[in-house]
Amino acid sequence: MKITMVGTGYVGLVTGTLFADRGNEVVCVDNNEEIIEDLNNGKVHIYEPGLERLVKNNLANGNLKFTYHLREPVLNSKVIFIAVGTPSDEDGSFDLRYVKSVAEEIGDILKDAEGFKVVVGKSTVPQGTYELVNNIFNNKLKGAKVRWGYVSNPETLAEGTAISDFAKPDRIIIGTHSDEAFRVMQELYHPFNIQSDRIIRGSPADAELAKLFSNTALATRIATINEFARIADITPEADMDIIRKMVCEDQRIGYKFMFPSPGYGGSCFPKDVQGLAARARENGYDPLLLSQIHHSNEAHKNYMGERVQKLLTGDKVNVAVWGLTFKPNTDDMRDAASVPIIERLIKEGARVVAYDPQDGKARQIFGDKVNFAEDKYAAVKDADALILLTEWKEFDAPDFDRLKELMQGNLIFDLRNRWLPKAANNHGFNYYGVGRNYPLQL
Repeated sequence: MKITMVGTGYVGLVTGTLFADRGNEVVCVDNNEEIIEDLNNGKVHIYEPGLERLVKNNLANGNLKFTYHLREPVLNSKVIFIAVGTPSDEDGSFDLRYVKSVAEEIGDILKDAEGFKVVVGKSTVPQGTYELVNNIFNNKLKGAKVRWGYVSNPETLAEGTAISDFAKPDRIIIGTHSDEAFRVMQELYHPFNIQSDRIIRGSPADAELAKLFSNTALATRIATINEFARIADITPEADMDIIRKMVCEDQRIGYKFMFPSPGYGGSCFPKDVQGLAARARENGYDPLLLSQIHHSNEAHKNYMGERVQKLLTGDKVNVAVWGLTFKPNTDDMRDAASVPIIERLIKEGARVVAYDPQDGKARQIFGDKVNFAEDKYAAVKDADALILLTEWKEFDAPDFDRLKELMQGNLIFDLRNRWLPKAANNHGFNYYGVGRNYPLQL
């Protein structure tokens, strides 16, 4: 099937590449000529395990192409995906300018098309956006020969595991009023749907809200356990890791996304939670619970930074940081907890040396305010404290003897609760986790 993917950000590039990898002819379009040139040379501008190899393979076999010209791909394609960015406005609402602009441009092009086209909304958008897009196409295509159907098909990928998520989806959400468009989408997704039928059909409104509900529900779980961790911090003898296991063994609750942390980040949770609540308020309902989730998460990040800063002493404290990205297996720094925490430490006079396996975007954010090390042990040399901020696998088994030799202080802040407190303290460290305090009594 011939496909046009408008947008080569995280969603567009992964989706387009995986469709190409199953034998479809995919053209990815972006107005950033530098990105297009890099992609045509096999250079991927985002980090996702396995993605660059797939891009190169499908460029080589001709299934995948990149261009900044939209007209020809749209006219030649059966399915046209809109996968452009929907950033947050200052009030937290979704900024739909790119969706509107692309929809209008596609509508103008389709005036010269014939046959049946499927237009797919892949960007994460607020509830009711399908009406906006439908109105644009209805106005643009009055009297045109082309027939079209609109589909809301939100992505269900997680950064770091996007390739496997797409190849083996737990569900494929398709929201459309058009039976013909639905049949096209069934055919398109068939290679990923052979073992069992994972397609769930509803209206475009159902699909838009389902995406927002999923991310809001997961963000709520993270915010909830982090608030309990703060309660555990002020409760003598409480250990959030033990409490978590006691609670999550309840099968009604489970372990997914129930782990204390310095707070959620990334491109989805912060934006989607705020955007959902903002659109609900526009429509006359103030969602009391949802409106507080983001505030709770940001307050938790501030609390983590304040807690670390209070336990550090001295005017020029040397702090080592392991991990900067908002989660492992990505280079994404959007709303990463590392940013407010490190900026707070720097403001208080700390010297920060950091290591992250994918630090390219972090270097752009921090500049010369942070010193970047080439490996994790180089980062801790002469450090008074070590902070674990991102749970990359290479940080799971630290050599505490080596850390003791390299560091001049003995403070460890495990903000992912990955390490055994007693193992750290038996080597002479003072260990602090999230809701679990085991400082060495000296």
